Amino acid sequence: MNAYAKNARAAYVKNNLENLSREEIVVKLYEALRIRLQAAIEEINDGNIAKKAEHLSRALAIVLELQASLDMEQGGEIAANLNDLYDYLVSDLLMANLKNDTQKIEEALKVVEPLLEAWTEIAKGKKSEAKSADDAVGYVADNTDMGFKAINY
Repeated sequence: MNAYAKNARAAYVKNNLENLSREEIVVKLYEALRIRLQAAIEEINDGNIAKKAEHLSRALAIVLELQASLDMEQGGEIAANLNDLYDYLVSDLLMANLKNDTQKIEEALKVVEPLLEAWTEIAKGKKSEAKSADDAVGYVADNTDMGFKAINY
């Protein structure tokens, strides 16, 4: 990929991320984590240890980013439980990398997939709430019988 294409791709990705909600970003991280874990299993099965290590390294970076983003004060027990899960994932992924253990990666996937599903539902709920609010603003802005003109932000 040439320098122009790399810069264009980076700008596209940055613009996409800036337009996502926090919940949608978490979903993207979990999706990327799942993809990396599945790819690591495939690479172990194919005997490609270098690529396995790359996928697991990126998976670990995602888990650590998710862990670092926890708000332990506001998140309370949920944040503490997620922190423990992330510790578990880090431990499993380090052992999987060390021993080329697909079972450890599959165990990690069993943790990641329900979290991905839950965050996907949360993101959908937030998006529908935002859409309902946008619809209400649009209704007020379009309704001329109200005797005032609303500003649509």
